[in-house]
Amino acid sequence: MKHAATIALMIFLTPAAALCAGGLRCTLPPGIAEAHLLSGGTPVMMEHLKAGYESGLAALSAELQIEELGAQVKKAQSMLEKRNRSYADTLASIRKKHLSSLFVILEAIEASISPSSSALGDVTFFYTVRNSTDRIITDITYTPRVGGKPLPTTTSLVLEFMHPETLISGVGPGETLTNRGHDPERFSFFISELSPEEINALKTDAAKQFGIEITDMRFADQKGYKDQVKVQDFLSAFSRQIKPLTSAIDQAEVDVEARNRAHAKALAGFTEGKKQLEDQLKASLAELKKNSIRCSVRPDKKNRFEFNGVPAGTYCLYAPDGRGGAVFEEVAVSGHGRQELAAEIKKDPFVP
Repeated sequence: MKHAATIALMIFLTPAAALCAGGLRCTLPPGIAEAHLLSGGTPVMMEHLKAGYESGLAALSAELQIEELGAQVKKAQSMLEKRNRSYADTLASIRKKHLSSLFVILEAIEASISPSSSALGDVTFFYTVRNSTDRIITDITYTPRVGGKPLPTTTSLVLEFMHPETLISGVGPGETLTNRGHDPERFSFFISELSPEEINALKTDAAKQFGIEITDMRFADQKGYKDQVKVQDFLSAFSRQIKPLTSAIDQAEVDVEARNRAHAKALAGFTEGKKQLEDQLKASLAELKKNSIRCSVRPDKKNRFEFNGVPAGTYCLYAPDGRGGAVFEEVAVSGHGRQELAAEIKKDPFVP
């Protein structure tokens, strides 16, 4: 088999005809120190070596299951995203349902605005709340609005539902609670951030211009005095509905991590194997180049490369520039005088 391979290589590397001699003069880009005529069969052998390299890469990729593991990573990530969306959608649905099932009626609204003496204004109001949810609600967080625009308040506003006489915290399902006849609710806002029209609207008719938007609420398992009641947010109050979703997310995250580790390990093995194949290809191309050279010349004083007394036949003109580029093209040398050739730099085919 070794002798057969050697014979095949000789067939590729031997010029097609050597019955007579010819010449070739080349004008090449500056910076080239030496030009060579390679056997005409060099490109075929080069393609054979590169095809072997590509085949080796494909086999290595299949052996390490690079594509399959990559697909598994994408599938696991997609599942994690799906479960995160399910969690977010469920929580949003629970919030929307309960926030919209609590009705707050505002009464006796008064706005105190004195821009000349203070940068702050005050709003006082009474309220009646009706709980149409299936939970005990202890308080809400709200945003005050004037004419649909949020009022710039000094702090986040919380409205606590506490019976004004018994001081029992919480309004239960189907219940109504009011602070009428007792101290009103009060908050302050920045006057400087309101337009003159908005200030005038509050002064003229606060009852029609003022409203609140419920942004959050908290719950309790039972009514009781404020310090004796365990207050819960949405996550803790609805843990039975949410926990299966968070558990599914945790499992999906574990799966993504495991898939990523397996894929990373396979990629590391592929990178190492690819380097070995590249080293083999470089060595083979270097050997091919060495064995393919039929003659070499250096430039004359006019930077011309002249090949004289070359056996007639088909060759490859090869002239590397030492920077990854090279002249590499097929030339035909005949026995009828000297041929003139001008060539350009391309990517060096002997550099993988």
